[in-house]
Amino acid sequence: MDKIIIIGGLGTAIVIGEAINHAKNNFGTKAEFIGLLNDAEETTIHGYPVLGTLDKAPELAREGYKFLFTIYKMGGQPERIKRFRDLNIPDESLYTFIHPLSFVSPSVKLSPGVVVMPNVSVSCGTEIGKCSLVMSNVSIGHDNTIHEHCFFTANSCLGSYLDIQEGVWVGMNSTIRGKQTIGKHAAIGIGSVVVKDIPENELWIGSPARFHKSVHDKITM
Repeated sequence: MDKIIIIGGLGTAIVIGEAINHAKNNFGTKAEFIGLLNDAEETTIHGYPVLGTLDKAPELAREGYKFLFTIYKMGGQPERIKRFRDLNIPDESLYTFIHPLSFVSPSVKLSPGVVVMPNVSVSCGTEIGKCSLVMSNVSIGHDNTIHEHCFFTANSCLGSYLDIQEGVWVGMNSTIRGKQTIGKHAAIGIGSVVVKDIPENELWIGSPARFHKSVHDKITM
């Protein structure tokens, strides 16, 4: 039984952790969410223990624990990705989670640390990079290249032949038409419909989606 520690806190980390335990309790998967690493001062979050700060991860990795990284934020991706990389957690200590209620084509390639939540569909030929999170009810078409540390929030829909570059954030209920490139650290607002390429470090919103501001500006949505 793999013991899973999630790097994160209130919100996404707990949602994913409880899905891991749901899969164990209802489908017999061989992993258990046991707690969190978080730099805040809490000792528990929603009843789950905080086992230490992020800097404790290398020590716990040597003890055989597995990790997921869930600290992503629209407009704050570069700093958070750097924080993860500075921990130097080896790939073999990252857990890859596919909830049994999802469909992932046998030809899909998932890198270490990827999360696929319930009711997701990932079609043939797609590759998903390290530590990317695919939340519930997401549909991902075929032959996509998704780079590391991307976050697809609930109910988003991706076409096919997409190039989704590192650290992209895709908002709830948004749609990306096929054959587009979404640049590094770009963000797509809730309910947006993307029909053209998005440059790196830009937030696009609307239907059709248009440039709104740089992700380096203060984002309030």
